[in-house]
Amino acid sequence: MEKILFCNLDLLRKKFDGVINPSLPQMCAQFLNYANNLCRDKENRIFFMSRDSDLLNSAKEHFIDKHGYSNFNFQSRDKVRDFVMKHRHHNNLFVFISGKEVDFHLAVNTKSLFIVPTWIPTEEKSKLYGVHVDTPEQLFKFIRTLNNQKSWYAETEIEPNVTVLSLMDGRYKYKAKTENERDMIEHFEQLLKLGSSRNYYDILLYHFLAGMTNSKLFDDIELFGMIPSSDCSLNPDIFSFMHQIRIIKGKHIPRSSSNGENILLRTSPKQKAHLSYSANQRIDMGASDEFKTICINPDFKNKISSLKKSGKFNVCIFDDYMTHGNSFNAVRNLLQHLGANKIIFVSLGNFGKPFQKKNYILTGDVYTTGYTFDLINSSTKYLTYNDTAKAEVSELYDIFNS
Repeated sequence: MEKILFCNLDLLRKKFDGVINPSLPQMCAQFLNYANNLCRDKENRIFFMSRDSDLLNSAKEHFIDKHGYSNFNFQSRDKVRDFVMKHRHHNNLFVFISGKEVDFHLAVNTKSLFIVPTWIPTEEKSKLYGVHVDTPEQLFKFIRTLNNQKSWYAETEIEPNVTVLSLMDGRYKYKAKTENERDMIEHFEQLLKLGSSRNYYDILLYHFLAGMTNSKLFDDIELFGMIPSSDCSLNPDIFSFMHQIRIIKGKHIPRSSSNGENILLRTSPKQKAHLSYSANQRIDMGASDEFKTICINPDFKNKISSLKKSGKFNVCIFDDYMTHGNSFNAVRNLLQHLGANKIIFVSLGNFGKPFQKKNYILTGDVYTTGYTFDLINSSTKYLTYNDTAKAEVSELYDIFNS
């Protein structure tokens, strides 16, 4: 997919504050080579931006007139801002590459992807919320991923405006297509369960960002949340995943959130289903175990009411793995009880089981536990699987372990 890359002029500099970093000339030369390759095929356009018109003119003369980088464009930040704000409905085309907070805020205001090259000076918010790349080669490969990523590993629409997605196959022991994929998924499981290397979390984040920027599915999502763990905590890595997506999409939680930043609360611990019940028991029990301990965060009540009035009550929920869909069934029914227009459920891993859709009538206040639930009907929904996404995950493994 075509991308318009707005790069801070810092990427062309070989020294900062009069000091020459020994690695910068090499990084700059590599970046120039990759940047030139990116925009040769007409799929990408590159604009270098700065507020300093003298620097822009000097860079234009040096790189275009003297060295023939005819595919490069140089533009003032004000004109870039005017352009992207005017065309913000095409934000899936825009990628900002910078270490400056001013560029980060412009990316957030237009809900565009923000990438931070770590070899140039980086300001605080950019460093905290941007997607990091450590070398020009990683940047180049990641942009190519953004150009080419078009598939999710597993997907189905279980009813109009309710979509289930999974990013990767959780069955590494016997379903992985390559050693890279097996290593990636095995270590990601260790990350989720044991808190090991975050490198694998980053790979899945980049994979999701690539798909999100190439799709309009998430454009109208207003609220992002996650399934709380069985012990009532929020998995810190899934929370970081959700939080970074929320920041990139420019969405905010209610200002006074005494119960935390998540739209869902688990008010008391519950048994881990995969340790306590057989597969058939888990299918039969549906969402009943979840309903007993989970509710909507009351701090979100006014926000939800406001979104309902404007017809924008659209929610995306993240979780680590999906087996039969019991957790999502509970959350889907809770959100639909409150009048949600659109719901997307994204699990990072999937075990290849059909989604067991169960509809309930809920009675009482779902902003606290103690509401009642009665099963209306059940059906089985089969997901569509795409091994192309598995190859994309494997390629990302190569990119960020090279």
